[in-house]
Amino acid sequence: MIGTRAVEFEQASRLERGLVMVRWLGVALGVYLISQTNAGDPHYFPFRASSTRIDIGYAMIAGLALANLAVWRGTERARSARRIRQIGMAAFVVDAAVLLGLAWLYSYDPRGSTWVVIYLLPLEGAIRYRLVGALVAVGVSLASELGREGYLAATFPGYRYEFSNVAFTIGIQTLVALVAGFTARSLAREAENAADQALRFQEAARRESMARRELAAFNTAILTGVAAEDLDSSIEQMASAIGRDLGFESFTIMLREGDELIVKAMYGMPFFEDRVPLGRGVTGTVAMTGLALSVPDVEQFPGYIAADPEMRSEMAAPLRIGEEVIGVVDVESRQAAAFDEPALGVLTRLADQIALVIHSARLHAQQRETLDRLRELDQMKSDFVAIASHELRTPLTAIHGYVRTLVRRFDSLGPDEVRHFLDTISRQSDRMKRLVEDLLFVSKIEAGAIRVEVEEVDLPALLEATVESLGPGERSRITIVAPAPDGPVRTDPDRVEQILRNLIGNALKFSDPSSPVKVEASVRDGQIGLSVTDRGVGIRPDELGHIFDRFHQASEVLTREAQGAGLGLYITKRLVEALGGSVEVDSTPAEGSTFTVQLPQGRESPDGGRRDPDAAPEPVPAPAPASSPSSVPS
Repeated sequence: MIGTRAVEFEQASRLERGLVMVRWLGVALGVYLISQTNAGDPHYFPFRASSTRIDIGYAMIAGLALANLAVWRGTERARSARRIRQIGMAAFVVDAAVLLGLAWLYSYDPRGSTWVVIYLLPLEGAIRYRLVGALVAVGVSLASELGREGYLAATFPGYRYEFSNVAFTIGIQTLVALVAGFTARSLAREAENAADQALRFQEAARRESMARRELAAFNTAILTGVAAEDLDSSIEQMASAIGRDLGFESFTIMLREGDELIVKAMYGMPFFEDRVPLGRGVTGTVAMTGLALSVPDVEQFPGYIAADPEMRSEMAAPLRIGEEVIGVVDVESRQAAAFDEPALGVLTRLADQIALVIHSARLHAQQRETLDRLRELDQMKSDFVAIASHELRTPLTAIHGYVRTLVRRFDSLGPDEVRHFLDTISRQSDRMKRLVEDLLFVSKIEAGAIRVEVEEVDLPALLEATVESLGPGERSRITIVAPAPDGPVRTDPDRVEQILRNLIGNALKFSDPSSPVKVEASVRDGQIGLSVTDRGVGIRPDELGHIFDRFHQASEVLTREAQGAGLGLYITKRLVEALGGSVEVDSTPAEGSTFTVQLPQGRESPDGGRRDPDAAPEPVPAPAPASSPSSVPS
């Protein structure tokens, strides 16, 4: 349709421009004829024109020239074949008026022959409107000649009204009209056939070009999607390459997340984060129905979402994987009705290719994530074996050495030496016990088997008892800041004590032996606040995101200076979460760290505050994936 309109416009423009050139020749001929008026020998040309008649002739020719300028300017400015045809019809009327007017103007000489200019009318009529136009010109000329013959008979004595004169003049004009009309019709048919062939050729070329561009776009979609490192990069590269290859003014790829479409990439317009609910606008409707859609006029579409106010038409197609719609591709144009059915078919086929690339990229990402997770688990297993071996080997070696010494030299050892050996064996046994308990507790955490037993607790007394359970050297470094007794709080004392022991032990371990550690507690708005502050080595900013991971500690696995399996802070965080609270850390390297815990008070249970020991354990959220060990205190 667009190609046919273009051909019609070009043909009409070419015709009118050609007639403009012919009309300039007519202007020149008219000027010559008028200039020769009264120039002949009065003996042979006794009838003379008045100066007024000559002035009228020049005025008519000047009017023809001005009309010709207007026709030329109007043709150059016209944007449609219909407008050019309107200009041509007005030009034909002006030409007829001037030619017939000249015939009447020269009727001052009954023997004059200037009237032959009317023979130009059927020629122009045939050129413009074929046989019909030529015959219409003959009809107009017939009426004019009948009137002019009567004028001559009434004006000049001795001149008789002869219909034969009119018949001769119009007969010749009719022959001219028939020849010109049939010739014009034959030429027009040949031109139409040639135009049809040109249109068919143009359509074939357009389809071939579109097929090549479509194939290039398909190849682009596959190659860019496969080459990209991640899904987001893949989508961005596809949008840019496809929009450029197919010549779209805009090209957008949107993916479905829940009940919304999220813009992932845009070509031709500035990218902006946008969310479109399903069922709203063109893209939301396509995502909801799963059917491709073309909108000739977006202003007439209910609920249209304007990303660019200059856009006038739009088409969109669903991204499908089987029966599932995973997204939408969208194309917009600043021209109304810019998309037809073949264009929508191209977009639909292209959407299928893009959907496959996106699905493949997602599967690849999932596979890569799974492999990364398996490697992480394998590394964790290796770290666990290395840590357990390292942490167990040290106390076992000490115990074994002191036991062998006792066995070999028991009779020669004094009571104080024996007591020292037994104390050392006891401490190393406690160290092994704590390590095994931590490992077992981690397995309980990951199995969701932590019990929470809420009861009334004297918080200051709980803090004193926790610190008192430490060694004399450790107790001397700790300062307790607790609120004045204002009644008991409700929580699980065993879990709170475990949290405090881990945080205090961590603070003592990673600070100088003479450095103080402050333990604070508060109760406000139903929340229990606990904090442990040390002046130790602190934590680097890049390590803060990993300190609560399993097996994390501030040194390499087998070369760390501080003892421990790197489980203390991991267990602490999981216990705090089991109690419904949160834990945060504020640390400055070389200045110290403060760990702050916020716990909500537990509610009264139907059994009076203690959970049935045989009841099912409270569920605990699955632990976050652990990173490999690095250098963070735990």
